[in-house]
Amino acid sequence: MRVATVDGLVTLFYDRSKELFNQELSREWWNAYCDNDGNSNDDDWKEWDISDECREYWRQRISWQQIIVTDGVTEIPDSTFYNCWNIQRVIFADTVVRIEYQAFSDCRSLVYIKLSINLEYIGMWAFFLCNLSSVFIPSSCRVIRNDAFASNENLSIFSVPQHTELGRDMIQFAALAKSSPFQLRRDGWYEREVNDDMNTWIKNMNHDEVFSLHRACASFQPLKQVLYNIIQEKGLKAFKVKNDVGITPSQYLKENPYTELTEKEIIHDYLMKLMGEVE
Repeated sequence: MRVATVDGLVTLFYDRSKELFNQELSREWWNAYCDNDGNSNDDDWKEWDISDECREYWRQRISWQQIIVTDGVTEIPDSTFYNCWNIQRVIFADTVVRIEYQAFSDCRSLVYIKLSINLEYIGMWAFFLCNLSSVFIPSSCRVIRNDAFASNENLSIFSVPQHTELGRDMIQFAALAKSSPFQLRRDGWYEREVNDDMNTWIKNMNHDEVFSLHRACASFQPLKQVLYNIIQEKGLKAFKVKNDVGITPSQYLKENPYTELTEKEIIHDYLMKLMGEVE
């Protein structure tokens, strides 16, 4: 593994040549965290009563801002990047087939992930308490366990294949969940029996015309004609006005890792079509 600066971010090239999570050192840090009233600012922990080994362990973990998983890695083990709160982006090699239990849990700065197109399994709490706004699950994915994307408060697009098995509380406390037809309990959770219905809604929400922009946004390869139809109906302002789940097509097109189509190209082609210059 090596560390370098890429796009201005301290980047770890993860090749699994070393196991990154140390349970004993992590426990030592958390005990000190609790002893200091939950104070976890970047500098305050340096004064805590912890071993030099623990201090160096933690210094490395909070230094990473981007993770690039290299070709050949097939699995991200349990807790590998747990609580690495400064990671902003993760790009997975297409050799990755499994992301295990809480692998990126509590990476609170994580706003962007590009998943492997061959990914098969996402473990419980894998991306719990991150800051993702859009997630595109590849068609290869068979299983996503409980709470895998819960507590991503800004999550507005969650595209998942029909055949993927979903666990409980998949997008709990996410912006998208607030658009669902299901009522929360007073403690902010759904009733257990609601989860199956919630998962069905997640997989089928794009059939609802209320979410027509989400449907276009959630496509792995969005069809130009679909976007033309939205422009025809709503005008070019459709690319500036937020839809019911709080995201615009232009925001999506800049972030969707599966499309090569840009907003500018769509609008240009559409205008050319109106002028009869393209078929």
